[in-house]
Amino acid sequence: MKVYATVLLALAVSCALIEAKTFTRCELARTLANNGIAKTSLPDWICLVENENAFSTAAKRKNKDGSTDYGIFRINNKLWCNSIYGSNDCNVSCGSLINDDITDDIMCAKLIIKRHGFNAWDGWKYFCQGKQLPSVNSCF
Repeated sequence: MKVYATVLLALAVSCALIEAKTFTRCELARTLANNGIAKTSLPDWICLVENENAFSTAAKRKNKDGSTDYGIFRINNKLWCNSIYGSNDCNVSCGSLINDDITDDIMCAKLIIKRHGFNAWDGWKYFCQGKQLPSVNSCF
């Protein structure tokens, strides 16, 4: 019985550690700025997140091609995080992209943007590119 209680406690603690978060626009803007994102590009980042998953770190979506998108930036497991596809360009676990610590998510999104720009995300292409972007001026 004691072993059973210990296992349950360990599971409860691990579940608490991967709890998800839903950011506000300003909270995310400040977090991005604190992680090296230039203030001039924050409107693109915010628009991306608004249109990909409504600020939730728990976002997870299965795609028609069998791949899965993870986290606040909906990072795909075909190339960017460890998966059955064998590629892991960001050197992160896909599961680590759906917790409330978005440091690794930001690092990976920076790499994606460096290689492909914001065009890597359909949400940004269709709803942000060439459109009025959200203002974050009141956040600072």
